[in-house]
Amino acid sequence: MAVNEYREPETHKITQALQDYRDQPDLLNERLFPLVYSAMKRIARRQMRGERSAVTLQPTVLVNEAYIRLVRSKPDWQNRAHFLACASNAMRQILIEHARRRKAQRRGGGAEHVILDDIAQDGGLPVEYVLTLHAAMTRLHAIDPTKAKIVHLKVFGGLTMEEIAHVMRLGLTSTKEHYRLARAWLRRELSQ
Repeated sequence: MAVNEYREPETHKITQALQDYRDQPDLLNERLFPLVYSAMKRIARRQMRGERSAVTLQPTVLVNEAYIRLVRSKPDWQNRAHFLACASNAMRQILIEHARRRKAQRRGGGAEHVILDDIAQDGGLPVEYVLTLHAAMTRLHAIDPTKAKIVHLKVFGGLTMEEIAHVMRLGLTSTKEHYRLARAWLRRELSQ
């Protein structure tokens, strides 16, 4: 079964549940969470893959905390890709907070540098590197918010270029070019 064949029914069900949620908030926990749980768990595993030290934060905890934050924020999610982009952002913030707490607990512990290609290729983001990448992403956002959001959706959210183009309301070619330039900029920043 092709990836698109797998995602199409899932995409439709999630988008429908999100539309239903707008009109009937009581459906949120009844229909939405079971539909998005597996997708959120994939994002959590992707973000946590490659962790080299003992991790106190588990993917299930990350998913649950992110979902609670999403529900409390009550944004107007448009579709599956938009929801997962928000979910990946919430997870990223949780991992940043977790990394900061861990760093504060270690005396003299500093974040290591990481190359963006390693993250994208490996499909995961070691928690130890979150602060370093977060600082670089903050600098990129100050320079070019569009490029920063595209990188975030790709690296942290695991969205495809087509999904990113849809969320960002850009053409696919433009999205790929933004990502290529952002990767080059981050590679240079992170290698210093």
